[in-house]
Amino acid sequence: MQADTVVIGAGVVGTSVAFHLADSGVDGVVVLDKGDLDHNDGSTSHAPGGLRTLTISPFFTKLGAASRRVYDALPLAVDGEEQFFRTGLMQVASTQERLESYLRIQERGMALGEAAELLTPDEVCGHVPLIDPATIVGGMLVPSAGTVNTSRIATAMRRVAEATGRARWYRDTEVTEILAESARVTGVLTGNPEMPRIECERVVLCSNIWAPILAGKLGVPMPLFPGEHQFAFTDSIAALADRMHVENTMPIVAMDDISVYFRQYHDHLGIGSYHHPARLVEPSDLGESSERPFTPDDFAEAWRLMQYHMPSLAGATISRGFNGMFAFTADHYPIMGESALVAGLWTAVGAWLSFASEVGRVMARWMTEGDPGFDVTPADVNRFHAHQSNHTFLSRQSKYFYEIGFDILHPNQVASDVRNLRLSPYHARLEALGAELVPLAGIETPWLYRGNEPLVARYEGRIPPRSGYDATAWSPLIGAEHLAIRDNVGLVDWSAAIGPVEVSGPGALGYLQYLCTNDVDRPVGSMVYTLVLTPRGTVRRDVTITRLSEDRFWLLTGRSNLPAELAYYRSLAPPDGSVTIVDRTEEHVAVGLWGPRARQVLERVTTADLDSDAFPWYSARPIGVGMAPAIAMRISYVGELGWEIYAPVGFGLHLWDTLWEAGRHVDMTPVGIASVFSLRIEKGYRLTGSDLTPEINPFEAGMGWTLAPDKDFVGRQAAIDARQAGLASQLVTLRFDEPEALMYGWEPVLDDDEVVGRVAGGEYGYTVGAFIAHAFVGPSHAEPGTRLTVQYTGRRFAGTVVAGPLYDPGNERLKV
Repeated sequence: MQADTVVIGAGVVGTSVAFHLADSGVDGVVVLDKGDLDHNDGSTSHAPGGLRTLTISPFFTKLGAASRRVYDALPLAVDGEEQFFRTGLMQVASTQERLESYLRIQERGMALGEAAELLTPDEVCGHVPLIDPATIVGGMLVPSAGTVNTSRIATAMRRVAEATGRARWYRDTEVTEILAESARVTGVLTGNPEMPRIECERVVLCSNIWAPILAGKLGVPMPLFPGEHQFAFTDSIAALADRMHVENTMPIVAMDDISVYFRQYHDHLGIGSYHHPARLVEPSDLGESSERPFTPDDFAEAWRLMQYHMPSLAGATISRGFNGMFAFTADHYPIMGESALVAGLWTAVGAWLSFASEVGRVMARWMTEGDPGFDVTPADVNRFHAHQSNHTFLSRQSKYFYEIGFDILHPNQVASDVRNLRLSPYHARLEALGAELVPLAGIETPWLYRGNEPLVARYEGRIPPRSGYDATAWSPLIGAEHLAIRDNVGLVDWSAAIGPVEVSGPGALGYLQYLCTNDVDRPVGSMVYTLVLTPRGTVRRDVTITRLSEDRFWLLTGRSNLPAELAYYRSLAPPDGSVTIVDRTEEHVAVGLWGPRARQVLERVTTADLDSDAFPWYSARPIGVGMAPAIAMRISYVGELGWEIYAPVGFGLHLWDTLWEAGRHVDMTPVGIASVFSLRIEKGYRLTGSDLTPEINPFEAGMGWTLAPDKDFVGRQAAIDARQAGLASQLVTLRFDEPEALMYGWEPVLDDDEVVGRVAGGEYGYTVGAFIAHAFVGPSHAEPGTRLTVQYTGRRFAGTVVAGPLYDPGNERLKV
């Protein structure tokens, strides 16, 4: 048998992929499932059907809102039987902290075009009369959300796709192996004797909890763990007797503070509980079905809390239940895209029903057009570092994400249960200085230094206080370290932030000229800042290119998402072997030596000429630091004189000690990564992931100046076409009047009561004495002097569009 594309798994995600491929005109799509189609073995058949269209995550909100629009338009799978109950989602708060978190979600919705209503306890009970208003403090209703019958949604999508003649579904056809030759998919083997082998060049793995087994046979990591989640059904509830003839009349309800949700089934309730320890299951121990026996003891406390909030349940009993399995990944996000290890092996797993349709659309667009048309950075199959696929690491992280599913996380919190796994060679020195550490790219990195407490008094009056939620992961030490680097000099552990990828060979220059927007053909020892675009002309990320010799370059890039970036860079390399791309990040440590006295420190420990004429801004030189061989690069992400210094890992401790001893004569400060973020925004520097994303055109981000006019590069014409068609938004700098202004990203920007944009990111500018934000607004609101407001946790802060950067606009401090 021959197919264009084989989709493994006929649940709602696999069906959606086939549905959208067929809609895109792709012929020869074959969907295989090891069980039944209308009631398959996976979570599609047992999922209670909560459809979320608004969450604190823009990624999931966009997927959910777009999926809802498709579900809303599907024909009924069974005539006369509803498959989408448009009753909304009610989130219920029993603490003030939770209610305030709803304010932030509501504001996120304002920026994303998804409405939410904040309700009093009595208003909550008007929608859900079972709840006792005396036991809660309020709630939030998302009207566009609702409840779906997931199996029927999948069936409806399947029938629409089958009607095109482009896609076919087969039941009772288990895929036993994915075939590959020379690291390229060639077909699949199945347990169905009528079609034991199917030849194809493309496979989409959508088998979710079973995916690690098939992927593992090809040596492709699939870092997810199946986890049991409880769902129980009550018997008849007297308070719902008048609703017994209608399946669903109430919103699906999330009791967030007790990690429980429920939905109506006529005069019964179905209750889902995460209020129990995580029950993970080894992928190798899975059976035919994703349903496992109910564990009543795990449900006891959740049931008690439900009865407290809903006294009408006091006489009810649990009639039946099961533990249904879902996939929990190493970082909570789905796993999507084509594997860099096996060409033609695509995957879409770890995505829940709320997001299934848009996941399918993104996958289809990616497969047919070469670009997903969506920022899939958090979900890219190639994003994982090697340690994230380690069994022990994965099991701990999957358990962690299961257990924090209802927690209120601050934007500055790093979600990780694994600590002290990867340490720098000078880690003991950081601890001795009082470093408060966070794992970045898995490496323990100083966020701030408790040993800098004396600096807080020195800068008293210049650091506005914070409290409560907004003091999470914040300290006045951040402001003190910021000001110390501006006034003097700071030493920053930069190893987890940026690292070198070496590009070499006779074709290296030509390759980089095509990969990068800026002109890379500069003299040896030169550096150039540039963007890397997607094929549709949006920003993949920003990088700095250093030319070390005629045919050897270092591409300096962020380490957090490095595996996915490497996959992208290699996918664009010429196939003739003229270019070699090697990750050098594990071989080197990096430190930032920044501040007006940086030269005074470095010149004490090197024989290199550090004068600006000999070592100008945006140049690189091999130097000795003490006895350590290093490459020093005169660049700075904080807007001050200084160097990024890269040395082999084996010399890392010597590098740190040498610089630290040299800095003692000028009272050098160790500076954490938190201060770097506020320093960079004062300087107007862009940040990948907020100012620069695959959904942002370089001209929208104010980065058109990096596009060389006289050469071709990836995405060039698409970017220019977008500018000529008229930009939808423009990145501006907002300076706020009130020193207590706060925002983090995705808050709505308003002109009076009209939403005209959203915040990309914000930090207090301790040098300029004002809160600063980067924001995307419509071009008509981008003129300097325009007055706008930003809403955050129910309060509006007034700000002014200003010409950036606010600090050292002429770069004098960088060039001295």
